[in-house]
Amino acid sequence: MKIAIHQPEFMPWLGFFYKMAIADLYVVFDQVQFKKRYFENRNLIVSPKGETSYIGIPVLTKGRYTQAIMDVKIDNSQDWKDDLTKKILHFYAKAPYFDKYYDELSGLINKNEYDRLIDLNMGFIEFFRKHLGIFTPMLFCSQLEVGTNSGSDLILEICCINKANVYLCGASGRDYLKEEDFLSRGISIEWLDYKCPVYKQLYEGFAPNMSTLDLLFNQGENSLDIILGASKRKGSQNLCIS
Repeated sequence: MKIAIHQPEFMPWLGFFYKMAIADLYVVFDQVQFKKRYFENRNLIVSPKGETSYIGIPVLTKGRYTQAIMDVKIDNSQDWKDDLTKKILHFYAKAPYFDKYYDELSGLINKNEYDRLIDLNMGFIEFFRKHLGIFTPMLFCSQLEVGTNSGSDLILEICCINKANVYLCGASGRDYLKEEDFLSRGISIEWLDYKCPVYKQLYEGFAPNMSTLDLLFNQGENSLDIILGASKRKGSQNLCIS
């Protein structure tokens, strides 16, 4: 059992879905602390000038400095739906696959009322999973009976609860994971060093590490092949894809 654990980011980048595709189980890390000015409520896309630009959602943070991701509220006093859809339209209306996906994406944004950030983010994640063809089972950390552990100990606990024998982890995990604790429980850590593949974008040049939205609008049904083609892993893959 290969397990991946990650925060529910806003319109995530390609590496997020790469890790999801190669996992047997994906745990949404919704109980950890929300990070301001990070990828939980914003991400990068490419402007008509070929420059990177953030799109995102305003959230309530004043006096809520230690709130968990699952508790973060959207600031609905701002007209974020109109701002978001107009920016996507302006940036990508001429993209090859814009017409294939935009109406559904716009409907996802505008036809639902959102109070919590996580509900919107999971809507986007499910949208991308559907169109990429990734069917890895998912569950939320908040659904598990975890104790008061944090950091490396919490991740190890999640792995043990789900009887994982491999934990898929990005290179940044080397800074805090206690690998010897995992090995002592029969769990190996598979380190992923995902490098964003080069693909044709709407504008000249190439801007790496954009939201998967950029890939989907530019490459359509080829998107998953592009994501998986960037593999730096060794050995065979058991993929949960269509």
